[in-house]
Amino acid sequence: MKHLHFVGIGGARLSGLAKLYQDRGYTITGSDTQASAAVQNLINRGIKVFLGHDPSNIEGADLVVYTNAVGNDNPEVKAAQNKEVSTIEGAELLGKLMTEVGRGIAIAGTHGKTTTTAMTALVLTAAGLDPTVLIGGEIDAFQGNHRSGKSDLMVVEACEFKKSFLYLRPTIELITNIDWDHPDCFPALRDVIKTFTDFVALLPRNGVLILAGDDPNALSLKKKFKGKTITFGYRPEFDWEITGYRTVEPLGIVGALSYRGKSQGELRLKIPGRHNLQNAVGALAIAAELGVNVENVFETLTEFIGVKRRFQIKGEYRGAVVVDDYAHHPGAVRATLATARQAFKGRIWCVFQPHLYSRTKHLLDEFAGSFKDADVLVLADIYPAREVDPGNISSRDLAAKAQKNHPDVRYLGDLEVIADHLARHARRGDLILTMGAGNIFEVGEELLNKTVV
Repeated sequence: MKHLHFVGIGGARLSGLAKLYQDRGYTITGSDTQASAAVQNLINRGIKVFLGHDPSNIEGADLVVYTNAVGNDNPEVKAAQNKEVSTIEGAELLGKLMTEVGRGIAIAGTHGKTTTTAMTALVLTAAGLDPTVLIGGEIDAFQGNHRSGKSDLMVVEACEFKKSFLYLRPTIELITNIDWDHPDCFPALRDVIKTFTDFVALLPRNGVLILAGDDPNALSLKKKFKGKTITFGYRPEFDWEITGYRTVEPLGIVGALSYRGKSQGELRLKIPGRHNLQNAVGALAIAAELGVNVENVFETLTEFIGVKRRFQIKGEYRGAVVVDDYAHHPGAVRATLATARQAFKGRIWCVFQPHLYSRTKHLLDEFAGSFKDADVLVLADIYPAREVDPGNISSRDLAAKAQKNHPDVRYLGDLEVIADHLARHARRGDLILTMGAGNIFEVGEELLNKTVV
């Protein structure tokens, strides 16, 4: 089997898998519905990418890989099945690759898993452990979202959507937190917790489970695993404790750490937020289990500048700082805005684009109360992604709810309208924070591209 065709190749997981298998000597082709930076990156690597899904695109493929977002009804997947060409969902292929590489490190959680995975990958790489890596976001150090290593270690971001991480066979798991998300496949929080419990059950008896103890749902999994468990967070009962922290200019944070009561010194980050300090300690806990010296971890993490679309500073428009963030769940929105409020003293604009009709509908009340740290809330229309508009939820509904908790809510809908509004009303000293998992980042880019007169 030498020719793999990826349906939905522009997605985070499939684009990374495509590059990993290309590095392993396979012929790779793919298709996606539209051009994107990820698609262009693949083309630049010599991968043929078709825009649009057509049965003829799979010609010559030995295996067709598809994403959950595409599903079995895709014409290319159907064509493969009709021609008796093997098909496999991307998560299952990732699990097979992890088993093939050797020792898997899987980092999961509703929030923070991308940053924690990136930090872990960088720390292990800097320590000379030469891991293979697949991240759900891009980092400059890897010039993308993957790394092909030569050791038996593989670090992956493990996603719970449609229970896809249950295909993995890790020897180390880290769980950052467990919250109710993806209501289209998890009817209630208990269903999410059950899926994470099944995830923990994948560990062998000699495996290691690492938990962010400040999250009660994550900590509850400690009793589900009979092997070695490591906890980290902000309380003295945890193995790795953050004993204190302070912010530093311009956007950093410093934390004092101890391990089982013994001081380990201070960890300094260039990125803001107590949640990012916690993510860093999770990466440290993994590295320590693999024998990496704590001082070496500190040195690497001190230079970490973040993952693209995770509190990413994009530039300035007339003295207003433009930042973009991927937060698309109420918990992540609250944490990101709290970080912004701590770091910035001026007026904060939160330009939010809800992601998915189902998420917006089921978490409407939580979303409505999540924006208190913003001075102005601007709402774009819902980004549908894989969903069709059901006609019973909109950003206008969110605006109406949010106005009960917030003094300045502006529903504007269209991205160009929002960019024009910001150009007229933002002023020097403001923070413009575009937020969401869709294409809301285009607002900041449009603003930065405007001619200053």
